[in-house]
Amino acid sequence: MPLNLFIIGPSGCGKSTQAKLIADKYHLAHFSTGKLFREQMSQKTFLGLKAKKFIDKGVFCPDELVLKILFSALDSVNYMNFIVDGTPRSPTQSKSVEDHLKTHRQTPTTLIHLSVTYQEIQKRRAKMGQSFQDGSRTDNSPADIDKRQQEYEKGIKPILKFYKKRNQLIEVDGNRPIEPIFRDICQKIDQLSINKNQ
Repeated sequence: MPLNLFIIGPSGCGKSTQAKLIADKYHLAHFSTGKLFREQMSQKTFLGLKAKKFIDKGVFCPDELVLKILFSALDSVNYMNFIVDGTPRSPTQSKSVEDHLKTHRQTPTTLIHLSVTYQEIQKRRAKMGQSFQDGSRTDNSPADIDKRQQEYEKGIKPILKFYKKRNQLIEVDGNRPIEPIFRDICQKIDQLSINKNQ
């Protein structure tokens, strides 16, 4: 059975790192929403130029714009055996993705949520800010980071509720080092696969 995963958490929580490890272990295509947007922006595509206006302000892009870029990426792998980090950002995105997969007769997604305290996020973000000195990101000022955190906290509850109601949610304590988090995620993914096959 195909394994279709999303992984989300506050900016700086380590979701991209975990997504890469998961992709390697389970042989999945890995898509980073942020990277997809930056590629569109660097290529100065129509969607990329639209996205830049929002990203430069430190706010999330509209659902319609996110979904257009995401569906284009998922189409390249026939909507199966993938992990996406950084999406969904709203219940609308969640429902649209599930509906889209259904129209392509593919397995619904499972959402992995990395739960990380604000203090831990602040500590990690201080380090992460050094990673984009090439100018590929223009939204890493303290004000932009705080704004994203506030938007994230405001929007996360209905997203978790959406997936929990469908028994498609994996909650993980993200306040630990990389390896224990990864082992925890893998145990839960393996158990999920066992349950689906029973």
